[in-house]
Amino acid sequence: MRQGSNFLWFLRAAVGAAILLGAVLLTACGSVEDVDLTPACPTGVGRGIWDPGSLEGKDAGPEVRKLLESPRFGATPQAVRDLERGIVDQRLIAALRTLTQEHRICVRAFKEGHYFLPGVEDGPRIPEGYGKAGGLPNTHYYGRAADVWWVDGKPVEGNATDQDVMEIGEILAGIPSGRRPDQIIGPPRWARDLGYGNQRGWILAPDQLELHRDHIHIGYVNGEATNETR
Repeated sequence: MRQGSNFLWFLRAAVGAAILLGAVLLTACGSVEDVDLTPACPTGVGRGIWDPGSLEGKDAGPEVRKLLESPRFGATPQAVRDLERGIVDQRLIAALRTLTQEHRICVRAFKEGHYFLPGVEDGPRIPEGYGKAGGLPNTHYYGRAADVWWVDGKPVEGNATDQDVMEIGEILAGIPSGRRPDQIIGPPRWARDLGYGNQRGWILAPDQLELHRDHIHIGYVNGEATNETR
């Protein structure tokens, strides 16, 4: 009887310790449902586990490291290289970090690997034939633009009015003046239902909205201060 009692005490102690450990973990991390380990990019598109050693000897800055370390941020290998090389504008990095506070996003391109037209290499100007924007400065070329193709695991195409995709626009609109992107373009229904205007950074030219049915373009027109005023 004494041996059985000792075993029962040990079993109860072990169960109690397991419950206490679970409570501590939930307090630190939130509920199980709050811990989303789903990759930000679809399988075969974005990076896997990012190697912090890839930044050794490079001056990409702490904000780049924080963005790349976030489990809510995903990007193609080309986009990751742009970040590691310091090509991407710091304001854009800050805007993306703001988005990842609430959503998982996958960036397909900054500069490397971006094309307006198939087979036409990107340059300082948007090529003729890309709607009515031909000849305008190419913000991708200068590292001042990002194309977000997936939000919380869902493609932007076909999900323009999805709540999570809509919230991306709301978060962008909420970034304070002076730091907010001034070149925001997305699917026609997304732009229409959000209802923001040019003063908030939205580009509403019908031809550009049609060309952005499958992704959200987030950019800064100028190298320093942005154009939006409110």
